[in-house]
Amino acid sequence: MITVSIVTATYNRGHFLPLLYDSIRNQDIITAFEWLIIDDGSTDDTLSVVEKIKKQNNGLFPIRYYHKSNGGKHTAINLGIKEALGELFFIVDSDDILTANAIETILNDWERVRNKGLCGIGYLRGYSEEDIIGASYSKDGFIGNFIDERFNKDISGDKAEVWVTQYLREYGGFPVFDGERFISESVLWIKISRSHDMLFRNKIIYITEYLEGGLSQVGRTLRFKCPQGMAYGSLETMSKEFSLKIRIKEALLYIVYSKFGGIGLKNILKCPYPLLVLFVYLPGLLLFHYWKRKYKM
Repeated sequence: MITVSIVTATYNRGHFLPLLYDSIRNQDIITAFEWLIIDDGSTDDTLSVVEKIKKQNNGLFPIRYYHKSNGGKHTAINLGIKEALGELFFIVDSDDILTANAIETILNDWERVRNKGLCGIGYLRGYSEEDIIGASYSKDGFIGNFIDERFNKDISGDKAEVWVTQYLREYGGFPVFDGERFISESVLWIKISRSHDMLFRNKIIYITEYLEGGLSQVGRTLRFKCPQGMAYGSLETMSKEFSLKIRIKEALLYIVYSKFGGIGLKNILKCPYPLLVLFVYLPGLLLFHYWKRKYKM
């Protein structure tokens, strides 16, 4: 039986996959998981690398490979959500690795809370097994809400979240906008977290190295080139579950992204929060012009 689907969306990063494979193969427990590799239209040797990995693996654990046309990481993850067999869904990037006890930790923690109606478990990422990326959660081993913990308490840094696959499907995966190849992953996590809590663990199970050309490095310019998805994400983060400080910040960003998308004031105000948006419209407009000059957009 498969409990955890490790899902890796990759694009022209075939040369990193063997290192990730080694970290999966060397897990303390080689059971109850599968590895899905979703190739988002790579033009490098990703396929041949995966074929070599499969031969080396020799059926030790299930590895499934899917190739699709390039559409961005979120579209690759959507395919993973459709195809995953595991009860839990664990996104692991192609240029990262897992700690040796990652799967064992997930299985043990999930066994304790499986019947509590939670949407998943939040773990830590690290630059190493001792060096945390960003901040730790406010406590270890508690059940809380993703919105409150990550946003309202301002717990910074990339984290390693494991989600219940069923809920990812029920909420329809990530929205896709024509011509845009990026959307913040938090838009889906926020939707799920409005109805479900999760377990939080202050334990590093995922090691990250930020590389040139990766999504984490591309930053703000990429977001400006995907204004529909980013405006959608800002609207999701302006609801009553968020602190006023966050809502004002996201209203400013909603205006900026909308302007990069060529949207006029009349249509910008056609949203669930017109008074808030109108209140910060002028500062948002100034911020748009500032960033447009700064990033030469």
